[in-house]
Amino acid sequence: MTTSFSPAPATPAAAEPPARGTGALMLTLAGGAMVAGSLLYVAGMLTSPPQDSPAAADYIAALGRDEGRTTLSAMLLHYGNMALALAWLAAPALVRGRRGRIPTVVGALMSAIGLVTVTGFVLYDYWTAAIGRELDPATALGLFDAVGANPGVAVVGVLTLFGILGPVVGYVGLARAGVTGWWLLAPVLACTVASAVVPFSPLTHGAFALVGAVAPVAVGLRMLARSRAEAAVAA
Repeated sequence: MTTSFSPAPATPAAAEPPARGTGALMLTLAGGAMVAGSLLYVAGMLTSPPQDSPAAADYIAALGRDEGRTTLSAMLLHYGNMALALAWLAAPALVRGRRGRIPTVVGALMSAIGLVTVTGFVLYDYWTAAIGRELDPATALGLFDAVGANPGVAVVGVLTLFGILGPVVGYVGLARAGVTGWWLLAPVLACTVASAVVPFSPLTHGAFALVGAVAPVAVGLRMLARSRAEAAVAA
């Protein structure tokens, strides 16, 4: 007598949740970078060496006076601007539809170029501090002015303005798209004007930077919220 055996039906594998999209992950990283970069920038301003006047000679003397403080401030500003530059490239991902898309993209690109340029320009502080320590004041000032007169330095100086104008354009685009409110422009413009007209002081300009950080922190939090929402929908 032959007995036939039927194979047991295959047990369906447990359904695996879909992997989180790379875009959502990058948006999370960008949101974190926007928040962290803003706070690093504020800390860099607060730790900046105080100077007696805006004159170049006093600027050189201030950076050369305290090597540790100059180094700390430069590093905070360097990486703060770098984090903000990279984070801005993800800002257009917040826009859905045509409204506000172009100014957001333009502002994001301007911000990235300008802030990366500022990041490199901050490294200038180490050189300025060194000549302030190693050379007599007259020689240090002459060398500082000679380097500053280089056409390449002038180009860099112009590009750093993108780091100021770019975010403003970006916030306009995000507001037009309904991603953020128009009120974000108020702290940005207020701190920009105040920083330009008030003589430099670490505490004062650190406070201005803190007010200005309201806008990028708000955008960073919006990125994190959007990333969590997309992850929840995917799950």
